[in-house]
Amino acid sequence: MTSRAPDTAGVGQGPHATEEPGGGRAGPAEAGQEHSERVTLPGLWHLEFEHAAGRAASRFLVGLRDDQVLRASPCPSCERILVPPRNFCEDCFVPTSDDWVDVGPEGVVESFTFTYARFAGYADPPYGVAYVRPDGASTAIANFVTGVDYTDPAAAAARLAIGTRMRAVFRPDREARITDFTWTPCD
Repeated sequence: MTSRAPDTAGVGQGPHATEEPGGGRAGPAEAGQEHSERVTLPGLWHLEFEHAAGRAASRFLVGLRDDQVLRASPCPSCERILVPPRNFCEDCFVPTSDDWVDVGPEGVVESFTFTYARFAGYADPPYGVAYVRPDGASTAIANFVTGVDYTDPAAAAARLAIGTRMRAVFRPDREARITDFTWTPCD
């Protein structure tokens, strides 16, 4: 028997699991003890539920829907301007101010990705997502990017490059969801 590296993917695995003849896995049982075969069954969970967005997120999302504006919560201690707004500053551990400020609508790309893979519940590929720091904010917010041709990966990457100026564009049919706006290149 050979020792296995830690593996936390399921029952009978971990630092004490051993390789069995034929590729089976034994649990932490001592050598010579009987073990049971571990059977895995395929499954799919589809859970529908409603999630309370909370005080800060609800106020932010209503601002997207009703006012077509990005708002941020200032930290009274470190003076960072946090978007999306938070109830507390994760750096200072103090409550943020209720005197929110408008940020953007333009900003700069801090990070991006695009994909050609299909993911359940998302738009049909290809599509991109950019993490953009709106003007006047200390932090960034991610969202889908429109106005970029993703058929040429190198050209798409150039259009989404770090430092690229983006503008928040609001949908006409807003629903108080993060998808009420997308980022699009300014040029």
